[in-house]
Amino acid sequence: MQISSTAANFTKTFGEFHSQIEQTLRSVFISRLPNSLYHPITYLFEGGGKRLRPILTMVAAGSVGNNPNDALECGSAMEILHNFTLVHDDIMDKSPIRRGRETIHKRWNESAAILSGDVMLGIAYNLIINSARSMPQFAEILSAFTHGLIEVCEGQAVDLDFQHRDSVLMDEYIHMIERKTARLLEMSAAIGGLVGNGTIEQNDALKQYARQLGIAFQIQDDLLDLTAEQHELGKFIGQDIVEGKKTYLIIRATEKVTSEEHRTLLKHFYDEKGLGGEYIEQMKMMMSELGVFDDAQNEIEIRLESARLVLKNLPTNYYTEMLEWLITILNERKK
Repeated sequence: MQISSTAANFTKTFGEFHSQIEQTLRSVFISRLPNSLYHPITYLFEGGGKRLRPILTMVAAGSVGNNPNDALECGSAMEILHNFTLVHDDIMDKSPIRRGRETIHKRWNESAAILSGDVMLGIAYNLIINSARSMPQFAEILSAFTHGLIEVCEGQAVDLDFQHRDSVLMDEYIHMIERKTARLLEMSAAIGGLVGNGTIEQNDALKQYARQLGIAFQIQDDLLDLTAEQHELGKFIGQDIVEGKKTYLIIRATEKVTSEEHRTLLKHFYDEKGLGGEYIEQMKMMMSELGVFDDAQNEIEIRLESARLVLKNLPTNYYTEMLEWLITILNERKK
């Protein structure tokens, strides 16, 4: 697809959508009581974020020929749902930092974090219902939201199961991140297509696009955990290694390992279910020597190219071109 619009146009539109989403999120949570419940939530959203999922919902609606603003509230519900999963994931992973700030369970306590996450889910549902109930596709929108939520939880459960297993196959890992990470992006695009009255074929294309984007996004997260700069990442370098997560990097290194030195290091990682921070540089060196970083980047580019190719099944317009621009932006992501 030939992009006729400039990156500056897309950046401007992205910024405008971002501002609308921020305003909607503020309006949803403003003046709610009790403070003990809602203060952690406002703290969370004040931490910022790219708001990629709600923006994708709006752009998807535009790509099938409708007004992106019609999808603003449904997209905002997707952002609230996404942050609900982050709050609970941080508790389960015992993560101390998110976006360069203390996580809710660290700043307050686990009870406050669990309850804040629970009410966020309820508010997300309320926003979907209030904004879409008059749409002819309301049942499909609510179904997509509900089934997506279930699959995200299933993906998180499988990810936790992986922590207690001696080994994980790459196919198993990809299937897990399809549910845990990619499904939220897929839901966002699917709901945007439904709000925009897209055809079955168009909505399928949007889902395929977002699924590949989501898989690439997670592998990129895995890669950045060891290759980003500390100030860019918003969390400490090697957090996945310390937490014992079986990421793309660990699984690929296990597939490729040949030397006794590397084998011993990986065995130590598996046996101890993670390694202390003093091992991070050693792990980085092993990944580099095995070509794992290059493999991850190649996999990211393959997934993004698959996302790009499926766009030919959508109408040629400004917002479909913007979907292609989002691929480029993701490939340049540093945090």
